[in-house]
Amino acid sequence: MCRLKKNRRFNGRAVRHHRRHPYWVESGWLSGGLKVLVVRYGKQYYATKRLTLSSTEVRRLYRWRAQIEEVIRVCKDHLTLTGGQSHSEKAQPHHITCGFVAFCVLERERHDRQLSIYQLKRQLSFTGRAPTLSALERLRRAA
Repeated sequence: MCRLKKNRRFNGRAVRHHRRHPYWVESGWLSGGLKVLVVRYGKQYYATKRLTLSSTEVRRLYRWRAQIEEVIRVCKDHLTLTGGQSHSEKAQPHHITCGFVAFCVLERERHDRQLSIYQLKRQLSFTGRAPTLSALERLRRAA
């Protein structure tokens, strides 16, 4: 599933010139020979290879996709998911798992404190003492 640019070719024409109506759903071919379902919702164009979806389902799944990308971006930028020191095949899954566990703890703490991830990071970075995370304490008690 992806968001299309207006000049992307769909059935031989730029998608913005395909139909003038602001809300439509149609299956067809993208340039490159890929059969897709294209949904236009206002000024946004979405494409998916799953031809049986409705326009509502396509937009709902696209919102989930944005949340998943946010998780990956936070893990890469703030939890050093990409800069791991482990190079063996066995250690890398452990490093990634620990990164996602750390994300879950921080996300729970962020939700409890009603902060953004950046505000939480600032609070945790600038305290002079070791921070106490209630979400981490709950995880320790459960283990």
